Amino acid sequence: MTDSIPASTQLRWWSLTRLLSALVITPTVLIYQWGYSLIVGMMDGSPPRDALVTLGGGIAVVMLLTARLSPRLAGFRFERIVPQTVGAVWVAVTSLLILLRAGETMSRFAVLALFVPATLWVVWLAWMLYRPWSWRVRLGGLALCVALVAPFLLLLKTAGLTGGANVNFAWRAAPAELTSLSTAIAVPAGDENEVDLAATTADDFPQFLGPERTGVLPAARLSPDWQGHPPRELWRRAVGEGWGAFAVVGAYAVTQEQRVGDEAIVCYRVADGEPVWAHVYPARFDESTGGSNMGGTGPRATPTIVAGRVYALGATGILHCLEGATGRVVWSVDVQDDNAGHTIGHGVCGSPLVVDDLVIVAPTGSDRACLAAYDRHTGRRTWNAGRHSASYGSPALATLAGHAQILLYTHDGVEAHDVKTGEFLWNYTWTNPVQVNCSQPLIIDGPAGRVLLSTGYGTGSVLLEVALGSGNWSVKEVWKSSGKMKTKFTTAVRLGDCVYGLDDGILACVELTTGAQRWKGGRYQHGQILLAGDLLLVQAENGEVVLVQPDPARLIALGRIAALTGKTWNNLALAGKHLLVRNDHEAACYALPLAAGR
Repeated sequence: MTDSIPASTQLRWWSLTRLLSALVITPTVLIYQWGYSLIVGMMDGSPPRDALVTLGGGIAVVMLLTARLSPRLAGFRFERIVPQTVGAVWVAVTSLLILLRAGETMSRFAVLALFVPATLWVVWLAWMLYRPWSWRVRLGGLALCVALVAPFLLLLKTAGLTGGANVNFAWRAAPAELTSLSTAIAVPAGDENEVDLAATTADDFPQFLGPERTGVLPAARLSPDWQGHPPRELWRRAVGEGWGAFAVVGAYAVTQEQRVGDEAIVCYRVADGEPVWAHVYPARFDESTGGSNMGGTGPRATPTIVAGRVYALGATGILHCLEGATGRVVWSVDVQDDNAGHTIGHGVCGSPLVVDDLVIVAPTGSDRACLAAYDRHTGRRTWNAGRHSASYGSPALATLAGHAQILLYTHDGVEAHDVKTGEFLWNYTWTNPVQVNCSQPLIIDGPAGRVLLSTGYGTGSVLLEVALGSGNWSVKEVWKSSGKMKTKFTTAVRLGDCVYGLDDGILACVELTTGAQRWKGGRYQHGQILLAGDLLLVQAENGEVVLVQPDPARLIALGRIAALTGKTWNNLALAGKHLLVRNDHEAACYALPLAAGR
């Protein structure tokens, strides 16, 4: 015969179980769901329904678990300090979340001072039945806590996410975005006669990632001595939102910007940053028009300048051909409508590629065309093709195994098409769980058909060898380096026997023959890189530009400048000594010191 457990002991154990369950649910469920609902609601205009349902359910469960629990724990010494402990844990966890997940656009401590009070209503509501307080105390305390949400919402706004998915905050009183070009930019009279985008030079940077669209400028000869001869700022100016770079020909640079409800293609003088012409048309891409709250507002692509004309593709899919001297429209087409496409999370990001008489672009959201080619003189579509939907890469021209082809990184991987007809040639699946691919394929050995693919979100890189035999293309892996060289937003570059790139925001060196990582260091976050001769320019996500000596053995940083402020995802443009940088609110031009003889 066994002794039964006294009812009082059973009750005490059940009370402890209720307490422990409530203590677990409070920081693990309630904090996250309210924080997520609050931040996403600020970004998108309304909080996600599933998070609110989970939050409401969690609060209800904790209320049931803690209702009049205090008298049942009267025999325990810790009963009196339970509310204080819950409050301390709540403040500690919410503070830690802000310190870890807030971006660098403003002081984390300022955000923390407003965010923590804005969460207190949740813990008060969930635990207000713990002690036998009067309903006046309970509801009065709840009303006070709810009122503390207002300062956070009234004083702060979200300013998008960082490349690492941290939340950027800004004061609501911060300067608003630039308005229309007619009031924000005064175009100097008579300048249209002086602009010549047909007169090219050896220093031109006429398209995305430079003359060869590789992020490599072999002929550049920069001085490594930024200590004795630091870069000199030539000009700085406010620009409209946008995430593309400058295209530079001769004395002029062209970029795309958002001006409230209009997209604008703007031409600036390199020497002083003054605008000389602008083409403005109604279009806006942001979260209110179906975009991701992470991607930000405005055009994404970099214009392409060929034979005195500018080809620019907006974030909603409008492709323009403009006269380079005046900015007047030669032709335009909506490539989304023309190819049965639609908006995807981050918009149309691929920059136009001009090959002979074709302008090749990557419409998004289409199940029949990830590539479309237009006659560059008339705007008439010549062909469209594709087996997978486009992601965020740009079309690239490559000659592999003796055959010219267009490569595009789709949501599935890289596929290749014939330049003239669009005929499908080959495909290789190399993607990530979210199917977001931004990096360009890196041609390692064209005659041998070797091409390096890399992408982020945990995937890494792979070296392929493609060949044509008996009328069909074959693709084989030379090596696979899973989890190495995870280029989320950027494109890696090759120098000698190594590949250099930002691996989840950290500069890394990978051995070309084996895929082995030689080193990894320098936390530049999700910025961009450009190889100028034998020196590497790294644009960090915080706007800083760092000069790096690529070395297979170690990271060698030679100098740095605070080129911009705030989140910078845009690529650099280097035309001779002129380094042009921009982000979503400012642009600047620096004169870089050149090596002797330049």
